[in-house]
Amino acid sequence: MKKYNIQSIIDWLYRISTLKWFNYLQDALIAAFPIIVVNGFLETILQALMTDNGFFVVIFHLEHFVASNAVLINQLTVLVQLLQVFANTIIAVQFSRNVIKSLDNNIACGAMAAFSFIILSIKLGQNHELIFLIHGVTFALLTGLGVSKCFDFFRVEVNKDDNDYQTL
Repeated sequence: MKKYNIQSIIDWLYRISTLKWFNYLQDALIAAFPIIVVNGFLETILQALMTDNGFFVVIFHLEHFVASNAVLINQLTVLVQLLQVFANTIIAVQFSRNVIKSLDNNIACGAMAAFSFIILSIKLGQNHELIFLIHGVTFALLTGLGVSKCFDFFRVEVNKDDNDYQTL
């Protein structure tokens, strides 16, 4: 059996926790946490009570309940998917705003990250209906990082003293 030096693992975890990117990720996940929790409860209800081989359906023989509530199941499935898109959009917005925190236009950067993530998550279907693609947290983080780096790259330095209208 291999022995691990626990102090080296603790030191490694401490070095990671002091990185600014880790703090940005942590803040983004904290912002999306309530939506992720609600989505987890809805997904649990959907899988345990609304599928043919769900736990409660098999234990209590509720096959008739599942068959008669197809509309409710479809609406719950759509709600779960929309909450996933919404949580990932919040993660993209918060991550981009934290990365570009030093600039004055971090709200505009967050709005552009949300818009970019939504545009990248929409696909046109066969009958010209909109289909939301469920991308993961990694895609949301990459979208937020890309938008914030674009804002940083195209930044124009403005002298605030020349634009101060209160002194006029």
